[in-house]
Amino acid sequence: MENVKWMMFDGGRKMGNGRWLMDDVKQIFNLFVPKLMIIMILLSMIEVKAQSVDSLVAEAIKNNPQLKSLQYKITASEKRTESINTLPAPNLSVEFSQVPTNTFDVFNQSNSNNFALSQMFPLGGKLNAMAEVERKNTLVEGNNYEIYKINLTAQVKMSYYTLWLIDRKIEVQKKNISLINDVIKSVESSYYTNKINQADLLTLQSEIASYETQLLILEKQKEAEIYKLNKLLGRNLDSKDVYAIADFSTEILSSSQSKLEELLGYSNPSLKKMGSMVEMNKAMIDANNRELIPDLMVQGMFMRMPQGMILTSKSDLSMLNPKTETMYSLMFSINLPFAPWSINKYKAKEEELYAGINSIEYEKSDMQREMTSQLKAALVKYNTAVDLTKLYNEKVIPLYSKATESQVSAYQNNRTGVTTVIDSYRMLLMQQMNYYMSKADIQMSLAEIEMMVGTTLKSFR
Repeated sequence: MENVKWMMFDGGRKMGNGRWLMDDVKQIFNLFVPKLMIIMILLSMIEVKAQSVDSLVAEAIKNNPQLKSLQYKITASEKRTESINTLPAPNLSVEFSQVPTNTFDVFNQSNSNNFALSQMFPLGGKLNAMAEVERKNTLVEGNNYEIYKINLTAQVKMSYYTLWLIDRKIEVQKKNISLINDVIKSVESSYYTNKINQADLLTLQSEIASYETQLLILEKQKEAEIYKLNKLLGRNLDSKDVYAIADFSTEILSSSQSKLEELLGYSNPSLKKMGSMVEMNKAMIDANNRELIPDLMVQGMFMRMPQGMILTSKSDLSMLNPKTETMYSLMFSINLPFAPWSINKYKAKEEELYAGINSIEYEKSDMQREMTSQLKAALVKYNTAVDLTKLYNEKVIPLYSKATESQVSAYQNNRTGVTTVIDSYRMLLMQQMNYYMSKADIQMSLAEIEMMVGTTLKSFR
């Protein structure tokens, strides 16, 4: 920018009366320096509030509501494991048998008072087998947590770098508006001396209006992206306190493609979940087969007979003077799940679970192939962005900057038209945008690679 101003100044000396007045130079200096200082102060204030992407990721992991929900699901599954691995509740029953209808004294006027306590005992390690199923389900819930966590991390990073890219686009647009304003100011004296026509000034001003329109669009895009980022972070959606740092060091991917593919195979949480689901189905098969072992029911009963023993036609008549009698009884029973008309229930369930395992294994294989394909695409995107960033920064932008300065100088000396100047600015703007896009693409492709692999770059260095 300073070079452009100097070129404009140098070209301006050869226009009009052959020199610039020092008062005009001072006026321009006094006009732009205070504004520049204000902008620098504002940028420094924003920089203080700006957060790194790592700090935002940590905030999202701590505050995201969906992640908290998944954490509670893990806790619920752990508690369910404890509740399953316990004996069923015993059964207590009380019976007052054959009470005359003309009395409410059920305790003394009934023929018998029966108090029974029964307990079911699942045999063959059934309770532990069912608890093992739930322990495997806890691993599945943990995998769900890790899946959402790694996806949330990638989403926060992509949203963050999208916000950073929008900020850079806004910065470039404002810079170009400032440069065109400088061109306008440098040729105003020529307009008053009829060296240029009004159409040129209007064309430059319309170009500024076009840039201002793009600025408005970018500001609205930034606002929408902030809403998205606030949602991921668990913040108030209307919060505006989100700033991306102005610059960052580009992380370098040091692992080879084969190493990343190997890492994906055993580290990706979605693939881990498939493995956990297979293990859970195997545990369910074991629990299902143990259902063929009978359950034991034990019951003890205490009987009190207020009227004495019940008389029959063969009872001894000496018992006509009744007295309270007591006795007890014990009962043992088992169910028969292996009965021919019942056993098919368990055999069909076993076949269902084996079919489910085969389905999951094929689904896992297909998912791994899809993820490997996405990983390869992300690596291509990363390598392309790295090469483009270097090319734009070291060759393309410097050349376009010099070409733009040359066109501005030529216009100030009446050797070219204003359309050529505007086109050169547009091309420079486009290349600057492409540079920032390629730099953002590096970070976004790294976020995609992390999402596929299932861990952060710092974890597998």
